[in-house]
Amino acid sequence: MTLQLPLGINLRPSVDFAGFIAGCNGEALSRLRTPLDPYLYLWGESGSGKSHLLQAACQQAQTGGRQPAYLPLKHEHGLAPEMLEGLETFALVCLDDLESVAGNATWEGAIFSLFNQLRENKGQLVVAADRPPAQLPLSLPDLASRLTWGPCYHLVGLNDDERLELLLATAQRRGLSMGVETARFLLQRTPRDIHFLTSLIDRLDSASLAAQRRLTIPFVREILHL
Repeated sequence: MTLQLPLGINLRPSVDFAGFIAGCNGEALSRLRTPLDPYLYLWGESGSGKSHLLQAACQQAQTGGRQPAYLPLKHEHGLAPEMLEGLETFALVCLDDLESVAGNATWEGAIFSLFNQLRENKGQLVVAADRPPAQLPLSLPDLASRLTWGPCYHLVGLNDDERLELLLATAQRRGLSMGVETARFLLQRTPRDIHFLTSLIDRLDSASLAAQRRLTIPFVREILHL
């Protein structure tokens, strides 16, 4: 099955469930890995892992022969509500950044229709936003009601020990040699959200391969200009 993505938007192939450090979010991770719920809602601050989990769910669905679609709704992606047309036939639809279109009547109507059609077709909908459903400035009461129909999980950001675990585990999965001191050096000098940290490892992976050097503190300092 082909993963449906809007033009110009790509999933990072390294994003999967195995690369997610659950921390306090173990129940949400478990519910996503076992796709029994027709609808799930995730919320949390930027960097808490919402996009990672949605993309990992799509990767798992694709691997299992289920047709997935991932749509980030932030305004910079320039998507239109018409992008939702036809997705009701998919096995899994993941809508990211729902807060970006809350209050837009056209978008809300399209999402409400998709919600109902997916439910009729036994498809699954997973939605992520930066706040719980009750705090979204929605103009369509029926959509506000639908968004409370399934499990709702607040994703909590990783603590320092869990961020360290994430860096070391991600590096190991890439076949990179990174010591604990190098990982701590990075955590002390870079943003700590999940997306940034995993993207940072991608960047260091390419630099390490090109230079044929290990990820030591001097090398990391040189590459990242720290």
